[in-house]
Amino acid sequence: MKNIYIPINFPLILLFVFFFCFISYAQLRIGFGASIGGGTIKGESPSIGAFTTSIFIETNTVLFLEVTPRLSFIYARDFNAIIPNFRKPYFPFVQGFTLKGIATQYFENQIFIEEGVGLLALNDRTFSDTDVWGYGVVLSISAGWDLRGFNLSGFKLGAGVEFGITFNSTLARYSSLYLYLNYTW
Repeated sequence: MKNIYIPINFPLILLFVFFFCFISYAQLRIGFGASIGGGTIKGESPSIGAFTTSIFIETNTVLFLEVTPRLSFIYARDFNAIIPNFRKPYFPFVQGFTLKGIATQYFENQIFIEEGVGLLALNDRTFSDTDVWGYGVVLSISAGWDLRGFNLSGFKLGAGVEFGITFNSTLARYSSLYLYLNYTW
């Protein structure tokens, strides 16, 4: 009975400790945002011009004071999909998730630069008969203007570039030049 008692209580104790750390961390901030832009996608095909969109959520943690974890959903599709009256049987796209660590440096009062690096899970749909997941890395850099001033809640506007590449299956990749809006409360 003691063998079962210890493994069950140990995860509960760890869960309590992490929960207590997050509750007691007075500067906990949650942010969310979206981006839109243009770029390229590529699977087992030549590069295709694409529009890119992303939504993300981020929070600071007590574990990483200088780096903010950001979870994003990425969607990039052939530009021809948004052209009216353009008939084509299939428009290639990729979609996936990223988990990045974002480091931010401020210049002057409100101008900032963000660098990000992280993990990528990307679904390659560049051909109608292709539906495979690849895993790799994502890199990003952006600059912008923090509209929050001295408040901790508010908006940030920015522009940046992002590149994601997978290392297995079809070696799918994307690149994006984007504008984004981020709200933190």
